[in-house]
Amino acid sequence: MQRNTVALGLILFVMSAGAVAQMNPDPSPEVKKLDYFTGNWSVDATIGSGPWGAGGKFAATSTAEWMKGGFFVVTHSDFSLPSDMGASGTGLSILSYDPGKKVYTDESFDSNGRHEIMTGTLAGDTWIWTGEQNYGGMPIQQRMTMKVTSPTSYTSKYEVSADGGATWMPFWDGKGTKK
Repeated sequence: MQRNTVALGLILFVMSAGAVAQMNPDPSPEVKKLDYFTGNWSVDATIGSGPWGAGGKFAATSTAEWMKGGFFVVTHSDFSLPSDMGASGTGLSILSYDPGKKVYTDESFDSNGRHEIMTGTLAGDTWIWTGEQNYGGMPIQQRMTMKVTSPTSYTSKYEVSADGGATWMPFWDGKGTKK
């Protein structure tokens, strides 16, 4: 009887360990591509004039690292905006990959009360992030194209559309540099 109990306990342990292993898979190759964004980055961009104001310089610094488990990249940032565009502040962003929809996701929050959700695709060396934001009751489409120029830099072009994406207006041109 003692042997049967020990054997049954061992079998249950092995089965539960297998179930836990299936519940905690390794990150996919798509998830691992987000490693590009980890580390300390600075972003400098020029915001053009438009309905949002006169434009000017945008700057940000960020630190991004993998959350335990390796499925999410968590980024903390500090940013400064042109004076007529609102307060400078801090931000939090979480990058991930949605295997069901086959898209990357970026959910971000900032100290000015903004919350954005964007989805992204990667084609070669170009990331394209798209989303929708509501500004004063008006839905605005947004698109950021990031072209990787080296392991430590990228260029970015941020555009907005008020007509559902038929016409895009440039918002900024910028560059990110990994330190």
